[in-house]
Amino acid sequence: MSQSTVQEKSWRVEREFGLIVGGVLLLLSSWWIYRGKFHSISQVTLPIGALLLILGIIFPRALVYPNKAWMALAEVLSFISTRIILAFVYFVVITPIGVVKRFFGWDPLHRRAAASESYWRPYSERQRDPKHYEKMF
Repeated sequence: MSQSTVQEKSWRVEREFGLIVGGVLLLLSSWWIYRGKFHSISQVTLPIGALLLILGIIFPRALVYPNKAWMALAEVLSFISTRIILAFVYFVVITPIGVVKRFFGWDPLHRRAAASESYWRPYSERQRDPKHYEKMF
């Protein structure tokens, strides 16, 4: 692959960044101005969106550092939001299910089994059939 092809691919990423992010900022700013809301924010996002859009069309090489900063922000937000979502799922979904199952005596490993000479459990009828092992799925 030639050097110009590598540079074109790199600039394509910056061009897409400028067009997409700039376009979204322009649309949001226009909507906010039309609706008469968020005046102070729209005064900042409108010029930034226009600048990103123009640079994305004319000079995408100028968007290398803004694109890197945007990706760094995305990584930080991803790191934080993933932990929040996983903690929520664990404490709000999985933990209550485990507590309810324990309350009703669910013990799949038979850890509370009575003392005995052997803890062997006979196979189920399905597992005794050799055909069971031919097509297990």
